[in-house]
Amino acid sequence: MSQPFTPGTVLGERYNITGKIVETSDGVYIYDGQDQVLGRSVSIVAASAGRGEQLLANARTVAASPRTNVQILDLGQSENTAYLITSHTRPAILTESLVHANAAQNANDTNALGEHIFGDTASHAGENSYVKVESEKPTRRAEPLEASRSVAAPAAATAASALKEPAYSAETAYETTYEPDEFEVEHDEDDEDSGSGMWLLAIAAIILLLIGAAVVYSQLGRMVDEPEDTAAIPTATATATTSIAASASAIPSPEPTETKEELPKPVISGVSRLSPANPTFMADQDGTLGHMTDGNPNTQWMSYGFGSPNFGGLVNNFAISLELKEETTVSELVINQVSGTGGSFTVFTNSTNSLDGATEVGSGTFTAAEITTKLNEEAQKGETQFVIIRFDQAPLLAQPITPAYVYGLRIAELSVN
Repeated sequence: MSQPFTPGTVLGERYNITGKIVETSDGVYIYDGQDQVLGRSVSIVAASAGRGEQLLANARTVAASPRTNVQILDLGQSENTAYLITSHTRPAILTESLVHANAAQNANDTNALGEHIFGDTASHAGENSYVKVESEKPTRRAEPLEASRSVAAPAAATAASALKEPAYSAETAYETTYEPDEFEVEHDEDDEDSGSGMWLLAIAAIILLLIGAAVVYSQLGRMVDEPEDTAAIPTATATATTSIAASASAIPSPEPTETKEELPKPVISGVSRLSPANPTFMADQDGTLGHMTDGNPNTQWMSYGFGSPNFGGLVNNFAISLELKEETTVSELVINQVSGTGGSFTVFTNSTNSLDGATEVGSGTFTAAEITTKLNEEAQKGETQFVIIRFDQAPLLAQPITPAYVYGLRIAELSVN
């Protein structure tokens, strides 16, 4: 049987076949290919006319399975031949996952075994699904007071006859057990005591004012009668001033405080990708990481295209790490991106290139072409060597990386201040 495609064939106006790797006995061909848009290597699986339905069924099962290393990028049909575009994968894995007739059943058995061992960790709620939460405590309408009394009184009487103890009665629940007159009398006595105290304070203040006025008057009269004493006042004042100045000079002046060492300006020296859950996730895109720090907004780093903001369920999150030349404190992060809206990211700082032990200093979302995020400077303590941007949800792209997958990242520049 002649092979359906030859090297040089372009599928979907994007994927160029560079060579054939494997031809199975069932008439399925596996090719090496090149993504002409993203410049990455891909694998292409082509099936004969009788194997097309089986290939597509296995592809759906693999795409829905969270426990697979094969990422389905595109599928289509050319000249009555069904083909499938996947991430660059070894032929043995593609044959086992997509070509064999029982590949879908094996994937389902693997998912069931994983759920049995680890719990239902692979399940994802639909994008539009929701759960209606009912109130735990039903709201009770307040009953009229008369109705409450009519119901509570018989219940209290029954309880009294059964337990031989005084029962609670709604009719007496609001009755007072004190005499209002007692409090009124005590209140009047307090007022009288308070009034007497105020009068005593006023009289004492008046007496003090009179005494003060008499003292001032007597001093003025003495100054008029004895002018020579007045002449001596400047001398005494000068002597007192001299003594105060001498005492002040004897007090040691405080030592000048040391000025805080000025921190170096943050300068980016390198950029890398972090994906703790799957270290090889988007590793084939590392060749363009430098586009985010080359100072040219016309060059971009692009992620994979995804069908949902949670990265298609492949990972919970991943991060881009910026290494600085020297440890310092970073006050803000600036992201220049293309056509993304929504999504979310969290900013961490660390002395090592890892999210383990990192300090959260800010967060944001994609609201414009340029996003400036203020960072917590006090939390860094001048020890920031790496600024790590963890992408928690992918934004919706007005210019999607692939037409069928409208979520992803197009980052032109990253800078720090």
